[in-house]
Amino acid sequence: MSWRTDYKDTDELRFFTELTQVPRPSGHLDRIRAFLTDFAESNGLEHEADDAGNLLIRRKGTGRTIVLQGHMDIVATCSSGMEFDFENVPLDTYIEDGWMHARGTTLGGDDGGGLALMMCALTDPALEGIDLECLFTADEEVGLMGALGMKEGWLSGRVLINLDSEDIREITIGSAGSADVEAVFPFTSEEDSNKAYRVEISGLRGGHSAGEIDRDRGNAILIVAEFLRRMRGVRIASFKGGSASNVIPMSASALFTAPDGCSVDRIFEEYSAGCVNLLEEPDYVFTLRPSECTESWNQEDSSAYLDCIVSCPNGVFERDEYGVKTSSNLGIADQGRIVAKPRSSDFAALRKLISNQSELFRSRGATVEDPVAFPAWKESDDSELVKLASDTYRDYFGCEPRVVVTHGGLESSTIKDKHPGMEAISIGPTVLGAHTPDEKIDLRTLTEAKGYLFELIHRLSE
Repeated sequence: MSWRTDYKDTDELRFFTELTQVPRPSGHLDRIRAFLTDFAESNGLEHEADDAGNLLIRRKGTGRTIVLQGHMDIVATCSSGMEFDFENVPLDTYIEDGWMHARGTTLGGDDGGGLALMMCALTDPALEGIDLECLFTADEEVGLMGALGMKEGWLSGRVLINLDSEDIREITIGSAGSADVEAVFPFTSEEDSNKAYRVEISGLRGGHSAGEIDRDRGNAILIVAEFLRRMRGVRIASFKGGSASNVIPMSASALFTAPDGCSVDRIFEEYSAGCVNLLEEPDYVFTLRPSECTESWNQEDSSAYLDCIVSCPNGVFERDEYGVKTSSNLGIADQGRIVAKPRSSDFAALRKLISNQSELFRSRGATVEDPVAFPAWKESDDSELVKLASDTYRDYFGCEPRVVVTHGGLESSTIKDKHPGMEAISIGPTVLGAHTPDEKIDLRTLTEAKGYLFELIHRLSE
């Protein structure tokens, strides 16, 4: 077997680069579906879309059908203070030391790497004659909506290789369950003549709430809320922080008023000095300045909102042999709206966390719809697919893979539920900084992942 790491002039690099030029934030996938449909038709491949926005492209062959799967959407996050039209503007990418980056924005390596690998599998002569089904799912980043909406039995294959993992050294055999717990508060604004201020924090590192929740990343929403709670009589005119439930918030701001006699500047000075000692964040900016407003929530509603933010379970709660087992991320605070994302590989623990957060929000007057909880998934220890994937990895790379259960949520669990008897694993190239403007993909591992994937497909088809 040939283990190739030279990524230049490869199909995988060409496909990945093309994907970065197709705008595809969650909820806006018409362009990427059209791009992939044109790709299928130009290569004479069967394709079919469903009502959930998913696209299935088939490469007909003989023998065992193998399913490859990745999601089309990307998290749309940009650097603090930067505005970027993710719905219409291609990403501005560059390559440095074998890594591809995007200037000031997420790159979409999650899951553009997986999409590029599927495009290779659908066209490379090396896989001629092998029966492949490549499933391109919609809106994974906002609740696995495409996987949830796909019809049961759509796929004929019973071997699933998910391509949404982000470490070439790993074979993922399970993932955590998760949910979005969303609270909406029915607050209305009233006249307010008190002195107004704006507090803002930006430049925190953030990160994917699955992979970085245990790395002492500051949560911008909590930092601002904790500051406001230190003052009596505060009334909120606006509060905004975070970009997605599965992203640790990098920035947040609040416009608020305080009564005469409240030492706002002194309290901020003391609090911000304490943050310097507590936060392991090198580049954040925390500011307070006078502002103007004529209306705000009343004091009771403002206090209830801040109590919910500060009291909402957040961070790591339980670990196991694979790492983080149960956690939650307070990802969005937008006026009278709060969204938290609890995760756990133990479904009972997940349900308990969902219940606790929902009860907290409702006790403060919020409306909370019962969230859809996505189940955890773990392949059995005697799985034929896991054994073959591990053996192939060992033969291909000459070293042992790390067989892991990820704290992230993968669509494998939902797809398996709709296809009884299906086995699944997840693999992929190395992606760092997913869901942040620091995201980058190691192009050498994209080429390595293609070689390993192709070898595994050949062995599965024998």
